[in-house]
Amino acid sequence: MSEVPDINRLRIGELILPGSHDSGSDKQAPDFQWPQEITQDFAPLHQLRHGIRALDLRVAFYGKYPPGDARRFQLFHKTSSGRTVAGDILQALKTFYADERAFKEIVVLDFHEFRDFTAEAHSELQALILSMLGERLVSEKWAGLTLDELYTTHPGANVVAAYNHYTSSTSLWEGVDQRWSGKNLISTADLKHFMDSTITRYKARNALVAIQCAKYVLPLHVPDDFKEVINQWFKSEHSESYIQNFFIINTDWATRSELVNNCKHANQVKAQRVT
Repeated sequence: MSEVPDINRLRIGELILPGSHDSGSDKQAPDFQWPQEITQDFAPLHQLRHGIRALDLRVAFYGKYPPGDARRFQLFHKTSSGRTVAGDILQALKTFYADERAFKEIVVLDFHEFRDFTAEAHSELQALILSMLGERLVSEKWAGLTLDELYTTHPGANVVAAYNHYTSSTSLWEGVDQRWSGKNLISTADLKHFMDSTITRYKARNALVAIQCAKYVLPLHVPDDFKEVINQWFKSEHSESYIQNFFIINTDWATRSELVNNCKHANQVKAQRVT
């Protein structure tokens, strides 16, 4: 994404980013999950390497494990996938950024939902994020900077950790505004109608907003693979393309569609309109 021409003219809140819905519920996860829970093909690190730039994270707290044990904070959908925040997200990011080509890639961690948390658990998880990511974190105070200004004044800062719960840390951003239809079983036409209805909703300039472009299908009530429709909806051709109405776009089976390439082109189109 960082190689997109003129993208450095944009602020983080203006970027059009490919995201994965329930990023930690994938086929490669270590713990058993029912088919209804599995939304991705590959582990979060593979998703990042494929081009996904926003991870939708639902975290469960397991106080039965001692402090310092990675299993205290596990990713879940209905049940835990066995993936941990420390190992499969924070350490995976370090591995991702070890490739010098990824140095200027912006990644959004959307800590969206929390289960069985206490106030102390929130403090512990926030401390874990801050300690493991350190100077890689983009402070919310810098949200008004363009990417060019960010890289100039804060080199090495490339991760936005959005935390959907109270935090006093300016290193963590307010939670992502996830716009969801409220229905798992929804027709393709109704999902499109819902997405259309969100376009005129208010968005603060630097806020993070995600559209949940995902749905389930019968008879097994599993996440739908409708990549052909996603490719059609979000095909980027010009400044009036539908994709220009969105920012973070979360989908199931995120590595199967052309969303990454369409977001790259859409950012180029948007950036070239900035004076």
